[in-house]
Amino acid sequence: HPAHRARSKVMPPVRAGATDVIVLDFDGVLLDSEGEITKSAFTAAKQRWPKLFEGVSADQQEAVRQKMRAVRPVLVRGYESMVMVRMLMEDLDHVDAILSDWERLLHSKTAEYGESHEELSELYERIRNAWMTANPQEWMAEQAPYPGVVDAYKQCPYPIYLATSKAGHRVCALMRAAMGVDLTPDSPRLHAALLPPEEAKAEALRRIGEAADAQGATLHFVDDRLDTLRAVLQRPDLSHVRLYLADWGYNTAAERQAAAATPGVRIIGLKQFGELLRFGLIMDVHDGCEPAADEVTQGVFKSKYSDEE
Repeated sequence: HPAHRARSKVMPPVRAGATDVIVLDFDGVLLDSEGEITKSAFTAAKQRWPKLFEGVSADQQEAVRQKMRAVRPVLVRGYESMVMVRMLMEDLDHVDAILSDWERLLHSKTAEYGESHEELSELYERIRNAWMTANPQEWMAEQAPYPGVVDAYKQCPYPIYLATSKAGHRVCALMRAAMGVDLTPDSPRLHAALLPPEEAKAEALRRIGEAADAQGATLHFVDDRLDTLRAVLQRPDLSHVRLYLADWGYNTAAERQAAAATPGVRIIGLKQFGELLRFGLIMDVHDGCEPAADEVTQGVFKSKYSDEE
């Protein structure tokens, strides 16, 4: 079975006639980047608002770092983490407000602090790029693939596309260092810097569906943001795309509960994610039509789930 063959470390070439095409978000699906986001936010915030950190103990800063993981699900653009850090430095109890009303708070707090989104973004991206250039090993050590995703990715016999809001040069560097996969910023398999993510990722899915290797194939899209999946559901031209919410990514219990009640969205865990990439299906529900796991492994069932006719 293709899932058991050695996979190249280079992304496989585009090929026509695939039965399934996999489209993946990056942060929160393949890679946990929260450590790098937060560390960059602290560096930028200390540079922008030095007085904010006067007399603040290491324990207090660590408490803020822990809360940053809790609010990560609502972060869209990197610089927003600077505003989150400042709010949490002022009051650790801001977590619930950030989770429930972040878009409004981002704009009101940025104005309250006398800042502009553009200037904060420029500073934040400059600090991240400087860190990535000066000490790439340290930068990459702050982000790691989720358990099992590297093997699943490399064993996937189907075309894989990435649809991410992350900058392309960062995605490529991390794919090489953390995933062991060579990818260039101009690759047709990479759709990066997709902002705002809801509209931009839906449009990327449309373009991917028109690619040569996606013609007649089943498209599977995995993301950790429910709002992004809901945006896809609003597009009649994308009604054929199968949507999955990654429960290990940056989402809250409330969002997972809402996803469970959303027709057209399926919540999956890392084990199911591995099955999807290896076999183009999830095997925890056996309805008599899909093959059982042992059937696929032993080659008993041969159809779209195997390339051995």
